[in-house]
Amino acid sequence: MAVIGKDEARRALAARLDTDAAVLVELAGDYDALTRRSVATNPHAPAAALEELAGDPEPNVRVGVAGNAATPPALLERLASDPIEQVRERVAHHEAVPVDVLRKLAEDDDEGVRRVVASREDAPKTALRLLAADPEEWIRGFAAMNPAMPPDVLQRLVSDEEEDVGRAALRNPGVPACVLESLADDENENTRWDVAGNTSAPAGVLERLGYDEVMPVRAHVAANPATPTRTLKTLADDADEAVRCSVAANPAVPAETLAALVDDTSIDVRKRVAEAGGVLPHDVESLSRDSSPVVRASVAARADVTRDVLADLSGDKERTVRRHIAENELAQPRELAQLAHDADAYVRARVAANRAADAKTLEGLAADADTGVRRSVAGNTAAPAAALDMLASDADVYIRRSVAANPNASARALALLAADSDDAVRSAALANESFDAARLLDAAMIGNAPGTQPAGDAAPVVSPADEIRKLYELLEMGAITQGEFDAAKARLLALL
Repeated sequence: MAVIGKDEARRALAARLDTDAAVLVELAGDYDALTRRSVATNPHAPAAALEELAGDPEPNVRVGVAGNAATPPALLERLASDPIEQVRERVAHHEAVPVDVLRKLAEDDDEGVRRVVASREDAPKTALRLLAADPEEWIRGFAAMNPAMPPDVLQRLVSDEEEDVGRAALRNPGVPACVLESLADDENENTRWDVAGNTSAPAGVLERLGYDEVMPVRAHVAANPATPTRTLKTLADDADEAVRCSVAANPAVPAETLAALVDDTSIDVRKRVAEAGGVLPHDVESLSRDSSPVVRASVAARADVTRDVLADLSGDKERTVRRHIAENELAQPRELAQLAHDADAYVRARVAANRAADAKTLEGLAADADTGVRRSVAGNTAAPAAALDMLASDADVYIRRSVAANPNASARALALLAADSDDAVRSAALANESFDAARLLDAAMIGNAPGTQPAGDAAPVVSPADEIRKLYELLEMGAITQGEFDAAKARLLALL
């Protein structure tokens, strides 16, 4: 077997989710910053390791701790005073950050940190009021968009000296209805457009704006899920197709209104009907026979389309339609097997990435002449080990990297990839939780494993010639094929 370097082994253990807590604590004190960074970002890192790494001299390590979901609130409070703004910004993003820490960060010197707090709906009202008066326009803009902003503050922000801030406040669903009512007839069409899209706008206001002379205003009413049903029905007959498109895309539009748009003269309108969540099954079936491939492709992409419709569309003459069938996980294995032989490489690549494809189909695509198709198989977490074994010796480095990271990769494939000439391939193989953890512990000199050197000793230096010899041993054992040996040998010879 190929010799694993000490540093590689320790980095891999630091990143793995199945690494023992005691090992992670030891690795938190490693001399290598990349190893410590991996521990810092590991969601299974114990509190003792995170506590040590929160004081790490490397900023990137502390950034990792600040963004780790496992970091306790007390440690986040400590990192909120870190001299590096990226660390404080990660703290501001953290779901477990204490409320009083958010209040403190609302006054941070860094604009990026304040922007994060301004966007948080769980930020304390005192922080939001403070940020609504921030000297930076764009910070006030983010604060104005926050649904948790108190209504009285939003009413003030609507009149902000900067137009963009005022418009952001006017689009906020928390703005008082009386403000929306008063501005519904404003001479500025941008103001009316903002009111038309606000989900808190009174029904009477939306009905009135549904007859606005400016098309974008009517289209915004048509897209508003709070718009009354009768107004949507009226707008479905609007002369402008952009308005009808907005009606079709409205998540609250009734099925009967969608049904009236199934035969619309506009392809864009019919496409949006084909994508709509509320469209009735028989209307979906009708749209699957639409004259436009754009519409049929939208039907093929639906997450609730019937298997009969998918089967009918799998033989569509338009490759755009077949591509959408190929990536739909509702497609039957037999249709995917048929599409695996499609002349269009993009169709085959989408089949190769589809978790619904059967093992035989994916094994066949692992030998496809197109690199993109093979890459899709390599990254498919439903790909069988046999397909990944084939791809472990592929000439394309990105394919080998994907195989190395695939949880279905076999021990044989990972052994081959752990000796790869590409650093990223080796790292991914070693970090794969299917790789033998005992070998990593031994190579990392952790746990007093037999034959390990003292922790201070240098990691073994392995030449390409040594690795070729090890690969030959794998070949003799039957662990790899002749083809895999030849491909790996060629890559290693290039390093000599």
